[in-house]
Amino acid sequence: MSTQTSHHPIPMFPALRLLEQSTQPLRRGRQPLWRLPAEQEVPGVYIPIWNWTSAHEFPKGAIVRTLDTNGAYLAAISSATIAHSHLVRRGPLTGLIEPGEVMPGYYRIRTPHWAFDGTIVSPLGNSTRVATEQQLWVAAPTLVLLLELVRDGYLGGVVITDSLMAHISITFREWANRLRQVRTHALDDLDRATSEEDETIARERYDALKTGYSSALSMMLTGTKCATRRPDWTHTVHAQHAASQWRRAWRYTFGGRLVSMGNTDEMVILDEEFHNALHATKPPFRYDSTGRILGALKTKAVGPAKPAPATPVALAEDTDDGDIL
Repeated sequence: MSTQTSHHPIPMFPALRLLEQSTQPLRRGRQPLWRLPAEQEVPGVYIPIWNWTSAHEFPKGAIVRTLDTNGAYLAAISSATIAHSHLVRRGPLTGLIEPGEVMPGYYRIRTPHWAFDGTIVSPLGNSTRVATEQQLWVAAPTLVLLLELVRDGYLGGVVITDSLMAHISITFREWANRLRQVRTHALDDLDRATSEEDETIARERYDALKTGYSSALSMMLTGTKCATRRPDWTHTVHAQHAASQWRRAWRYTFGGRLVSMGNTDEMVILDEEFHNALHATKPPFRYDSTGRILGALKTKAVGPAKPAPATPVALAEDTDDGDIL
């Protein structure tokens, strides 16, 4: 007779309710605009995605290391700057715009040419939209990244043909802090588990948290099941993650070679170059094998490199309910 005890399923963590009721993004005590007017929403916002493999030949039998990001979306929630109130249409923007001057919102840009696609995927990714559309609406974190590359001389320029931006910004500081606390407690429970059942319950609690804040971002898009309808908040967080991950890979290319980048939070490098990167005077990324430090990379797998596909693989278009947690 089995001695294993059963337990009730762990409910999804109520991340959005926590935001709406306890950790609102206040500015000087004022509530944010919880529902963006329909006329201020932008259809077809493009969030960079990629499934890229280097065209360079690597040594036969080379061992590669796959790295992915700890708590990718939660790290983006923690670092994103969002609109506190409504968005204002500003039209085309001319003149030199510094990355630090970009306000939260949306910007329609002419799709720029990326000259280093043999080294790293374009900062806009390699979606078919990037290849076929002359203009794209992007969220502020994407524009900031492009402007950084212009400033540093790696991109010729960015033409902004329309804009819809905030005049007051805020962060998710309190919400992110609370989510980080819950995540730390969940990981602590996993570390302390002394039985298979304890470990199962702890794992379910951790997964319930991840599902909770991922679902919160998805529900903000339409507001049909919640008090919040801020698609711009969701787009900002998704774009913030994509930009942060691309920067890590870009910094790595100054001392190492990328093998591939996929699933937006995953990068593959030559294993023989990994330790050199970690011990560089200025490492290109933070590394944390425990998986605890948000935004740091951890090892997902180590093994022989897979041969590059003979023909390009069609890249699925971006969806708003990503699963990078």
